[in-house]
Amino acid sequence: MRGDYIIAKNTIIWCLVLQVIIFHIESIEFGDVSFSLVIKNEMYGLKRPSVIYHCKSTEKSFRWRRSHPKTEFSWDFDVPPFGNGEVTHLCHFLSSQGTAHVEIKTLSMTSMLCGGHVCKYVIKPDGIYFVGFETYYPHNILLRFLELVRPVDKLVEPWKAWSPRQLNALRAERNRTRSSDDKYYDDDDKENA
Repeated sequence: MRGDYIIAKNTIIWCLVLQVIIFHIESIEFGDVSFSLVIKNEMYGLKRPSVIYHCKSTEKSFRWRRSHPKTEFSWDFDVPPFGNGEVTHLCHFLSSQGTAHVEIKTLSMTSMLCGGHVCKYVIKPDGIYFVGFETYYPHNILLRFLELVRPVDKLVEPWKAWSPRQLNALRAERNRTRSSDDKYYDDDDKENA
C-alpha cells in the first residue's frame, strides 16, 4: 500500500515538472538573431581624413558613403539562429591611404565576440579594425580546457596603396569631368605665373 502511494506521488510530481518544462518551451520564441553593424571613422592626423565606403550583403546593398572623422554609420540585420546560418557583408573602402576590402561574417554565436549584438569596425590611418572581444585559452595546464574572453582592437585589413594604374584612371576621370571653363581658367593661371 505504501509503495503504491510513493509511485502515485512521484507520477504526479513528474507530471507537474513536465507541464512546467513544456509551458516554458512553448513560450520561447524562435526566430532570427538581430545584430547591428557599426562602422566608425577615426582617421585623425591626416590631411585628407575622409573615407568612402560601400557595403553589401546577399539581402541588401548600401550606397557609397563618405565618412569624416568621428562619424559612424550603422545598420541592422538578422542572422539565422543556432549557428547554422551566417550573414556575410562585403565592404570596400577608399581613402587617401589606399583601398581595403573587408569580408565581415556574422554568426548567431558572434554576439559574445561583439560585446552584445552590436559589432563595431573602426577605420584608422593604418587600416580597418574590429573592436570587440576574442576568445583565448590559458597556457596553464590546469586551465587548458577553459575558454576565456578578452577585449581586442584587431587589425582586420591594412590599407593597400593605390597602384599606378588606379591613380592614372582617377586622374583621367577627374580630367574628363572638368568643364571647358575650368580649362580656360587653368590656362590663364599658367600664363600669369
